[in-house]
Amino acid sequence: MLKITLHDSASELRFKLEGRLSGPWVKELRQCWQTAQSTTRDRRTVLDLGELDFVDPEGQSLLEDMHRQGVKLAAMTPFIRAIVEEICVSCRSSAVANESGKA
Repeated sequence: MLKITLHDSASELRFKLEGRLSGPWVKELRQCWQTAQSTTRDRRTVLDLGELDFVDPEGQSLLEDMHRQGVKLAAMTPFIRAIVEEICVSCRSSAVANESGKA
């Protein structure tokens, strides 16, 4: 199960994920993100992965897609941070966001 909470402010749109990014929840996150993209304009988008405890290959692929399109990935746990670092390497990016969401 995955809980997606949106925090919308003047400077950023933050998706807070809690649980497991796998199975049908990958599609749900993709739909939320695609819907929200029309409202972000010049604001940054952050994916808060601090409460995420599992990512399947399809979920990792979605995180890669989001990162390639400018979404900042904020990882806290060593497990999720390793996934984010792998995504950044595969995207040829050295920016890995810390727990505050800043690169």
